[in-house]
Amino acid sequence: MTSSASRPGSPPVPPATAPATPPGTRLNSLTGLRWVAALAVFLNHLTTLLPLPHTDAVFALGASGVTFFFVLSGFVLTWTYLEGDRAGAFYGRRFARIWPVLAVGALLPLLLQLPGVPDGETDRAVLMAVSAVLLFQAWVPSWILGGTSPVTWSLACEAFFYALFPFIAKATLRRSLRWLAGAAVVLVLIGWGIKVWLWEAYPPQARPSFTGMDGLIFGVYSPIARVWEFLLGVVAAAAVRKGWRSPLGTGAATGVLAAGLLVLWLLRDETWRAFVVYDALGQVTAPLYALVVVAVAQRDLSGRSSWLSTRPMVFLGEWSYAFYLLHFTVLFEIASAVFDRKSLIEFYMVPVEASWSNAGWALLALVITTALCALLYRFYERPLELWLRVRIGRRNAPRVESTGLEPQRNPV
Repeated sequence: MTSSASRPGSPPVPPATAPATPPGTRLNSLTGLRWVAALAVFLNHLTTLLPLPHTDAVFALGASGVTFFFVLSGFVLTWTYLEGDRAGAFYGRRFARIWPVLAVGALLPLLLQLPGVPDGETDRAVLMAVSAVLLFQAWVPSWILGGTSPVTWSLACEAFFYALFPFIAKATLRRSLRWLAGAAVVLVLIGWGIKVWLWEAYPPQARPSFTGMDGLIFGVYSPIARVWEFLLGVVAAAAVRKGWRSPLGTGAATGVLAAGLLVLWLLRDETWRAFVVYDALGQVTAPLYALVVVAVAQRDLSGRSSWLSTRPMVFLGEWSYAFYLLHFTVLFEIASAVFDRKSLIEFYMVPVEASWSNAGWALLALVITTALCALLYRFYERPLELWLRVRIGRRNAPRVESTGLEPQRNPV
């Protein structure tokens, strides 16, 4: 519990509980925060395609950006949920939001990289791209990390989360704060339980073999293994809507997150951290990301300004979904030209030597991806989403007059 009183000259500290907050209030800082997470994923993929000296261990932490998106997705969906909204309309809005750009993100790299696919693998590459477009890629263990765009598996996870959401949102929002707190603890324990079970079933090795490990891959990247992160965001948003206020401000929540990442970095050479299939990155960061999301949301609700809510950051946040799906393609095309490698497997089998000369290429990839996604958002993503939402995603729930704002769109 925290007091609402504060020292003279300091910003007011929100109480541990406050009047219930109506849904739909825009939280622009969360939109800006999406760009930070997308950039972290971009940096993570530099370690494979355009590595820089002495950065691998730090940039590898950017893989947790996917965990952030899962938590944020659950939070924003619950935040904008309106009583009485039809499941069919909800699914229509989710389709309008994710599918048009996903189709580009899965098929464009296939067209660009198909000439470099090894003989006999063409049919498999096409099939995996189709599975990504049809949102079932993550249910086939051998396909999760395959194909020409290794980021699309997360959208199959999101589709599963969306399928569940209409059936859990209303019930979750009706629960007490005590119940929600217990649910949050249980979800984190489930996340750790999955990881410990995998460690027992597939003991970490200094040089693991990645053959015959479908169960391990499925347990790490599948919707079943990641749904707890999404549900953690759902529970956090429900608690905030019911009036709960975290005692941690944005500075404190960010500091706790930084401490967690620092511990992971210090343990970077441990066997269970050396390879992503064994890593507990999501288990450590998911609750910390939830605290950051809640703190940032609270700041917006209090009316305080934030650099995350400035116009440039909101623009970048709006472009971040396309950025997430396309950045690997741009990175690969540049790295492929620089190092004369034709397929992704060549980068994984024979790692590129880290060099500061790669920094210029990395910056070029960042600029190209950002510009491409800005154009895509302006002339394809947003217009097509609006067109589809009118036809298959109309709400039948009443608008929230107290906010005067459109409900915020879900990020991923």
